[in-house]
This record gives sequence, structure tokens and C-alpha cells, in this order.
Amino acid sequence: MLRKSSILNHRSSIPRGYTLIEMLGVIIVTPMLMVLVGSFLVTFLRDIPQGVRLMDENTAVLRLLDRLRQDMDRAEAMLLQTGDKHADDATLLIRQSDALVCYRVEEGRIVRMQLDPQGGSTPDGETVWQIPDAAIQWRLWMREGDAYAVEVQSHLKHRVAGEIRHRFRNSHVFFIGGLTSGGESQ
Repeated sequence: MLRKSSILNHRSSIPRGYTLIEMLGVIIVTPMLMVLVGSFLVTFLRDIPQGVRLMDENTAVLRLLDRLRQDMDRAEAMLLQTGDKHADDATLLIRQSDALVCYRVEEGRIVRMQLDPQGGSTPDGETVWQIPDAAIQWRLWMREGDAYAVEVQSHLKHRVAGEIRHRFRNSHVFFIGGLTSGGESQ
């Protein structure tokens, strides 16, 4: 018969388990890994969605500005008043050959209304841009009492660590008749 060697069957007298050094290593390394992983989680759970939301709002602002440019390209005049509506920091009135267009800044949104000749809104002529973090201001450029252009300044308000920062600052100038009128420089 073959006998098995006693060395193969011998079990160590040292109990299996973790030493104090190994446990201290795990206790020290684990929080460090959690801090590193936590910063990535913050990026994925907070920063990326905020960035996507800002990009969506900036796209909405750019669409609004494109529509305003189209309206100004077709404009015949910019009015200071029509009916009960007055042009001011929150209201912009544009007369076109076939319509009267009113842009109005409201809380968190911009409304474009197509008006009838008396200044009342028409049922199907309203477009709304929901942009709660956008700040849009316009200023009429005047020459001899008549408005000939509008300057539009816009930016998005972004809160970072309790501080409001302005992102995507833009400034545009739209002239009556736009580029199709072939205006001359003076």
C-alpha cells in the first residue's frame, strides 16, 4: 500500500484570517476609494444633467433669436404703441406687411403673439418659449424718433455652489428689413 506523505496532510497551526495590518489597510483604502468614486457620482448625477439642461435652454434661446431675426427681416417698422400695448423693456412690437407681431417677456418664458390691426391677439398666432433660467433684454435703436433696429442681449443664469454665474452670453442686433433690404453703411 501506498502511504500518503504526512506533509501533504499536515495543516498549519496558524489560524486562517486577516492580520491587523491587512485590516488597517482596508480601513484606510476604502474611504479613499469612496471619495474618488463619490466625485465621479456627483459629476454623473448633478453636473452632467445641469449641463444638458443649460444646453437645452440655450437651444431654445437660439430658436427664439432665429424667429425674431425672421420677423425683423420681414419688418416694415417697429412700433412704440398699438392699441393698449406699449413697447418697453418687456414688450417688442413689430409691424410687417401682413401682420403685427408682439414679443413679450414674462416670468420664465417669452411669448410671441400675432396681433390683429387693433392690437388684439389672434387665436392661432401664439408661440411660447419656456426658458426659466434665461435673461433676455432688448433695446430699440432710435434715429429721429423712429426705431430702426433692436439690440437683444441674452444669457443663462447658472447656480454653482450658491453663486449665480452667467453662461452663454450673446448680443445680437437686428435691423428692420434685415439683410434683404441691402442697407448701406453711413
